[in-house]
Amino acid sequence: MKNWITAIAGMLLMASCGQKGAVVKGNLDNAEGETIVLEKLSSTDVITTDSVEIGNSGDFKLSTGEITEPGFYRVRINQNNYVILLLGAGETAEVIGNALDFYRSYEVTGSEGSTKLRALDARLRKDYELQDSLRKSFMKFQAEGHPRLDSIAESIDAVFKAAQTEKVAFVKDFINQNPNSLSTLSAVQSVRYDENPELFDQVASNLEAAYPNSDYVKQFKKQLVDLKAKQQAAARTGIGAQAPEIVVQTPEGETIKLSDFKGKVTMIDFWASWCKPCRAENPNVVRVYNQYKDKGFEIFGVSLDQDKAKWIEAIKQDGLTWKHGSELQFWQSSFVPAYNLDGIPMTYLLDENGVIIAKGLRGQQLEAKLQEIFD
Repeated sequence: MKNWITAIAGMLLMASCGQKGAVVKGNLDNAEGETIVLEKLSSTDVITTDSVEIGNSGDFKLSTGEITEPGFYRVRINQNNYVILLLGAGETAEVIGNALDFYRSYEVTGSEGSTKLRALDARLRKDYELQDSLRKSFMKFQAEGHPRLDSIAESIDAVFKAAQTEKVAFVKDFINQNPNSLSTLSAVQSVRYDENPELFDQVASNLEAAYPNSDYVKQFKKQLVDLKAKQQAAARTGIGAQAPEIVVQTPEGETIKLSDFKGKVTMIDFWASWCKPCRAENPNVVRVYNQYKDKGFEIFGVSLDQDKAKWIEAIKQDGLTWKHGSELQFWQSSFVPAYNLDGIPMTYLLDENGVIIAKGLRGQQLEAKLQEIFD
């Protein structure tokens, strides 16, 4: 008998040590009658793993089901009232908080990844709240017509930049201290890739070594490839760069090239007949074109249209008397990746040699730049 009991005890011990899932349990105030849901956040989908209705005690218990690697999970009371956990196999995360303000009030123990994620979120939230406060302060002074608005703007900008520098330092330290934690994926997403590419490479290298089969890591590496491609494209179309060649067809079916415009200050105007902001901006563009065309200013209208008839009709309706071209390929046009376009209207201002001297100018900004060049 003793040997049989010992054997059963051993089997139970092995089962507990070999737990292949994670458990989330805890207690929430003001949650009676609410349904709490546990969802797995994959790199491409949201999958419900468990749910339960909370009784008058506020207690709940949820399970991930079988898992093999750490993953991100959402504990949700309703669509906009949730927290994110980072759970590993065998963990039992204990969550307490107030259902009326779950995101801000929750505390978590028993899960190392979730604890790190909570601390990271709390720190980054301070930066967001500061930024929001600075923005509201400036808007208040602006609405009041404060006489020292420029000086106030400089002071606010200085505070913002100092906070950004401090945040980047925190993120770097967080990544260095937690090289094998998926929480670093959240940390690195809070900084700009173009200003901190080495941090993104560091996270990718660390996590690929720790979790070579993780879908999160694979998706992050794909994102990194896209970010690098966009940075390279941005460098090709930055201030001081030679504008990439554009070869398109005119409404009459003739070939027109950007290089045809060399010798004049030229603005490439990326637009389309279906783009309402573009059409709204066109009267301003017509006005400055008429003002400076005799002084050496030219416009090259490059359209993302698909329908040739609508394109030609918009040119006529808006009185766009400069030269135009298009591939009629919408966002699949060859110049879209070449100029890193992610929205229109978008403008690039070139000097007589085809070198980019400004971009994104519209309205008064465009007029001020042309005054600087020609007047």
